[in-house]
Formats: sequence, structure tokens, C-alpha cells
Amino acid sequence: MLKAGNMQKVIETSLADGVATVVLNRPAKMNALNREMWLALAQDMEQLGANAALRCIILRGADGHFAAGADLAEFRDQRWTADQAETYGAVMMRALYAIRDCPHPTVAAIDGNCIGAGLEVAAMCDLRLATSQARFGVPIQKIGVTMPYPELSELVALLGRATMLELLLEGGIHDADWAFAKGLVTRLCVVQDFERDLAELVRKIASGSPLSHRNHKTMTRRCRGEIKLEPAEIRAAYATCESGDYREGIEAFLAKRRPAFEGN
Repeated sequence: MLKAGNMQKVIETSLADGVATVVLNRPAKMNALNREMWLALAQDMEQLGANAALRCIILRGADGHFAAGADLAEFRDQRWTADQAETYGAVMMRALYAIRDCPHPTVAAIDGNCIGAGLEVAAMCDLRLATSQARFGVPIQKIGVTMPYPELSELVALLGRATMLELLLEGGIHDADWAFAKGLVTRLCVVQDFERDLAELVRKIASGSPLSHRNHKTMTRRCRGEIKLEPAEIRAAYATCESGDYREGIEAFLAKRRPAFEGN
């Protein structure tokens, strides 16, 4: 949430010279996203979107990682039924859409792990600058969960069906060169030049016309064809949170053992 005094927040947001920096701030968990973070991220991005004085927003993670995915420790309590999963999904999508629909240019500054939910946050940004040591993946097949349509459609639009199936079916973790080749990362840099390259990128964006930026963000989205999904289709993905494979995947993760999926 927006910075107040010196109290640490799970989302730290600061403003300087027309640029906002939003930091995913759970370093002890490699910035894995939980409900508190999603809510705070949505609130801050909505407030920043309404700030006409801004010229650019940077999203980054604290202490060497962007975000290591979702915090699976809360799944059994908060994402254990279809109803819970759909409710939780709405919390996530509020934050993701607040990034995607922000009228100001957004840049994801990626170092270290950018996995699962972290990759989704980065994908909602307009540009993604990554260091050579960044790592990317969506290994949700390891816990038997299905990515719902609202999340999946955004990633397929960005990366294409083949790349998304590569991420989802293989469940692998990929290096920055792979991400750049697939179009997930828009610019690569070596670690020692990260802050310099980020500052230069933001300077170029901030020096441009805010009106031009707002129009181009809106118009490029309008160029994409949209498919209207039926409520039952959307519900079906959340319903997998009542499947045997999902329950086994989460229980195995919490017990630190290998899951034994049975396909039900």
C-alpha cells in the first residue's frame, strides 16, 4: 500500500519526479503473492492510475527476486473449493487488471525468480526489463491446478498458445534468453547494468507525451480481438480446486513430498 512513515508494507509504493515505484515486498518468501498482497497491489495501482501527474510506474520485487509465484501455504484455507477459488480469483484479477488497464506506462523490472503469479504480474505490464539471471515459469501442473480463463487469456494473448502450452504442460523454469526469444521479456541487460538501464528506459518513457502514451495503450488493446466467454466456462476452471489432483498437489507441497496424481 502507499507508503506511510517507516512501517513496512507487503506492497511498498513511492513517488519521485513523476515516477512511481511499486515493490512486491515479502522478501522472506521471495515475494510470493498472498491475498494481502493482491488486495494492496490492486488498491495502490488504482490510486496510481488516477494520479494525472504520473508519467511512468515501475513494478519490481524486493531483495533480488521479482516474485516466486503464489503463496501455496494459504491455498488450503482460501482456495480449497470452487467458490473460494472463484472469489480469490476475483481478488487477483482486480490487481492484474489494475496493472493492465493503468493509463500510465508500466515497466516490470525483473531480477531473480519471476514464477507463476509473479509472471502474471509482470505480463500485465507494458514493458519488461530483465537481468540475465532472471528465471521464468508457470509450474502449476506440479500442484494439479488449472489456470482460469481470465488469467490464461491474457497470457495467451501476449505469448501465443504454443508458448503457453510449453509453460503449462512442461512446467519448466526457463532462463532470461528463453523469455526474450518468446517475447515475454522486451529487453535484457546484464546484472551490473540493471539500475542504469532501468533508469534510462523510464527516462525515455517519462519524456514522451502522456496523451500519446494513453492513446497508444488504449488503441493497441482495441486492436486485439476479444472472445466472450460463458460463465459456465469460467466456472469450470475454478472447479478444479475441488479435484483430487489439486488436493494431492497442495498436500504434497505442504508436506514437502512428491505428489502422486491420479487424474481425478
